[in-house]
Amino acid sequence: MLVLAVDTHLLWQVIWVSVLAGVAISALFSLVILGVTRASDARREGRAAAPYVALAVVAFALFAAGVALGVQEMVSK
Repeated sequence: MLVLAVDTHLLWQVIWVSVLAGVAISALFSLVILGVTRASDARREGRAAAPYVALAVVAFALFAAGVALGVQEMVSK
């Protein structure tokens, strides 16, 4: 006899958290790339690059924190 015990609430929670985390982590790393490339272009053209560098640094810090949180959650379970 085959018995499947699936808590659908937890399954849906895993799905939406995974989608949200995937989109957020991808978006943050995209902002890192955007900030670095725009800063490089601004420096080459003689414009101020500090706002783009700040964007890249903040986005990378949030990206790293998100990855660390994800790894911590996987290891602690």
